[in-house]
Amino acid sequence: MVFKKIHFIKQMELCKKSIVSSIVHLVFPSKCLHCGQLLYPQSSTLCGACSQQLNICQGDGRCSACFDFLDEDGCESCAEAPSLFIKMGAAFDYEGVAASLVKSLKYGNRPHLAKGMAAFLVAQLHRLEWPLPDALVPIPISLSRSIQRGYNQSALLAEAMGQFINRPVWPLLKRYEGNFSQAALNFYDRKQLKQNRFHLKSQQLDFKNKRLLLIDDVTTTGVTLQQCAEALLQSTPASLYALTFCKTMDML
Repeated sequence: MVFKKIHFIKQMELCKKSIVSSIVHLVFPSKCLHCGQLLYPQSSTLCGACSQQLNICQGDGRCSACFDFLDEDGCESCAEAPSLFIKMGAAFDYEGVAASLVKSLKYGNRPHLAKGMAAFLVAQLHRLEWPLPDALVPIPISLSRSIQRGYNQSALLAEAMGQFINRPVWPLLKRYEGNFSQAALNFYDRKQLKQNRFHLKSQQLDFKNKRLLLIDDVTTTGVTLQQCAEALLQSTPASLYALTFCKTMDML
């Protein structure tokens, strides 16, 4: 009798939660962050049609060192500036639904998206058959940007990914300048950004002979990742890899 009463109370509590959720959805209906279509109360981010558009990038026809597309003569980007990474990759091209996820995480105050996005990073890590890293290193943002945004989106991605693959996150780098947003810069201006924007933290972990995986939300020219690699190579890690959620393929 007591068991039935407890079970009834629990069922009533679940029913109340469902009712409250439905009322909230009616008054403040959630929408797909990409297409804007109204979602069911149980949904929270993307509609079914948009979810099906998330197809992870294939490595075929791409340079393994910078993830740019190869031409008949090989990789034009690496010929111009050789990559400092053993491997570099991205889960998606910066377009469609994937681009909307990045924008929502970065500018839309939706830090909760990081966990789901990190799952795609793990999937791409395994699909590319990379070895597991000893640690994940997030790309830092400026202090003013961190205060304004309330979080570092790259750190959130790295922390969520670290939990999935049971690897630590080491914030080894600090950023000296960059109070402006690179989103306002075109492809050429991004390439002209001055050097030495990233430095090793004075109180750092010993990562000599460690395999490090740098994590960022999106890469365009690769300048940021290359400058981070230059800073990290001062302490001679065993190898450097870089994985981002998106990679832009057009020269804006």
